[in-house]
Amino acid sequence: MNRKVVINCALPYANGPLHIGHIAGAYLSGDIFNRYQRMIGNEVMFICGSDEYGTPISIQAEKEKVSPKEIVEKYHREHRKTMESIDIFFDYFGRTTDPEHSEFVEDFFRDLEKSGYLEKRKMISAYCPNEGRFLPDRYVNGTCPRCGYENARGDQCDECGRTNDPQDLINPRCAICGSPAEFRETDHVFFLASKLEGRIREWLEGKKEWRENVRSFSLNMIQGGLKDRAITRDIDWGVPAPMEGMEGKRIYVWFEALLGYLSFARKYSREKGESDYWLNMYSGGHTFYFLGKDNIFFHAILLPAMHMASGKYPLPERVDANEYLRFNGQKFSKSRGIGYSVDDILKIVDKDSLRFYLSSILPESSDSDFTLNEMKEKVNSELNGKYGNLVNRVISFAEGKGIHPEYGEGDDLDSTLEAGLTKFLSSYLEAMERLEFRRAISLWLEAVKSVNSYFNDAKPWDMVKNHDPKVSARIWHSLKAIEYLTVTIYPFVPSGAERVWDSLHGVNMPDLPLKHLEEVCTFSIRNTGPVFKKIEIEEEEGNELNLVVGKIIMAENHPNADSLLHLKVDLGFNVIDLVAGIKKYYDLKDLEGKKIIVVKNLKHSKIRGIESQGMLLAAQDSRGAHLLTSDEKEGTEVLIGEHRYSGEGKISIDDLKRYDLKADNEGLYPTAVIGRDRLYMTANGKRVYIDEKVEGKSQIR
Repeated sequence: MNRKVVINCALPYANGPLHIGHIAGAYLSGDIFNRYQRMIGNEVMFICGSDEYGTPISIQAEKEKVSPKEIVEKYHREHRKTMESIDIFFDYFGRTTDPEHSEFVEDFFRDLEKSGYLEKRKMISAYCPNEGRFLPDRYVNGTCPRCGYENARGDQCDECGRTNDPQDLINPRCAICGSPAEFRETDHVFFLASKLEGRIREWLEGKKEWRENVRSFSLNMIQGGLKDRAITRDIDWGVPAPMEGMEGKRIYVWFEALLGYLSFARKYSREKGESDYWLNMYSGGHTFYFLGKDNIFFHAILLPAMHMASGKYPLPERVDANEYLRFNGQKFSKSRGIGYSVDDILKIVDKDSLRFYLSSILPESSDSDFTLNEMKEKVNSELNGKYGNLVNRVISFAEGKGIHPEYGEGDDLDSTLEAGLTKFLSSYLEAMERLEFRRAISLWLEAVKSVNSYFNDAKPWDMVKNHDPKVSARIWHSLKAIEYLTVTIYPFVPSGAERVWDSLHGVNMPDLPLKHLEEVCTFSIRNTGPVFKKIEIEEEEGNELNLVVGKIIMAENHPNADSLLHLKVDLGFNVIDLVAGIKKYYDLKDLEGKKIIVVKNLKHSKIRGIESQGMLLAAQDSRGAHLLTSDEKEGTEVLIGEHRYSGEGKISIDDLKRYDLKADNEGLYPTAVIGRDRLYMTANGKRVYIDEKVEGKSQIR
């Protein structure tokens, strides 16, 4: 009997491009499982969407000086397009700004209020006296008290994954202006999660089939008790709190976004013309959630607690969280500008290669490292070299020799092949059911090697030479083995698998290809050339720009030039002299104390009697020059993307031109080109920015 399966993927914040760490963290695993479940004949509802009310959206909007709506409109479209570019297609990709979502959240809120799980309380909240407002947790930065990470957020530390309270942070500061945060009293609505502590603990203890990283982390999180949690915030961007006395408050994103899975499913059902479809799917109880490990607390503890409190919806059958994908030893991060975006990496490799490589290194039980060289090696030697080459060899041989494959009774070699494929398929299905996708890929590779060995040992070329009539049966068995490999790689590399199927049969892959494997089929082969592309990646160029954050400690008019200024700049470890042509754009009083970005290794040059020991960077547009700046401490190293300074000695102005320094399309952040990539500059993991918005793609000098 076919099962009803609901697959949900964590909602990405609509505040920036998706990077491949996101894909490896949640969405690829969800898509693999979705395709597998459909392949075996189960009915699936695959749901995701944009989290558009998160405070990161408000922060991004303030930085870009646009409305939050403009931000979410842009990135909702971009996220959907990005997912589809790597063959991830959801049944429904919703939006938390949809009025129907707000309606669902408000109804859910009222249900919990009626059942006694909500309570209005006073609490201490972070406040920025400089901005004159209370700060949501994500608007507070500071040092994590557990791991020491200096840019932990008030709600969570991106490095160790633990949840935070802003008051726990060491040296808490406003994420907008950098001023020290104060803590003041304000009214908020609390979800009384403590009333559900025993039920949640008992439920988690029973989830012995879950990955240890999810189950242990969750149990450890409630070891000291499950605390009540505020679900409203003093913000303008969000779903209004429908409680008397809470006018002006908004429902906090952690509570509201977790209801997106249900509201999106309901919206999808209504659009299908089957209003109760989502309830029927959820009633089956087979609900799976795919997410990154920084979302475990919310999905393995708070979401089931909310469902328990409501009493209307089933608890997750499985919460599956991957660890981090790392790039040069650091976690991929959209907010910190670390690693490749999906769109950038697809300029280097095709989607089949990317999906295959990411599938083989999914950080299922521990962090994984992404490298271009390893991707090149694995794709070229395994996907293209072993599997793609096998497909090409068998089909080319059969076509070239005019052999029409026909089923025939096999010999011991064929029997050994069939037994091996049957054993492989059983182990593969077990791994897929257990959500062990890396193991499934590993089993598949072993099967590919076995089929290659079979074809080599079968020596059909000798059979042709000896006019052996059994050669057509031998080719049939070879093609049938390729069918097994093609069906089982399909969830991981769907487009490539469909191309192979077309080469075998001249038709699209059937809806239930596993059942097809049981049939004695006929083949209609045609050689379409290489199925997969060989990756050619040039060695990455290094970064010869030694960029640092500097602080202007003295600014004066150049004594010998009317248009120039003489600056003394503290680089944290020493003070240098700079001569800069920015006199007509900045007042002297505004420059002292200002942070700038300095090219530290530019050849020194005496300009009108003063030696300039470096160069500051500024974006130039029709209105004038606009300094590059950072909130980080003077002396902080500035990276281009994740490229640290790797050069030697001094460089010239002509060397600087190679990096084609420009503002990004929005005119907010500086970028530079290394190799074929245009990359953002970062200081301590945060983007360097231009102190005033400029015309898009303005030159930086």
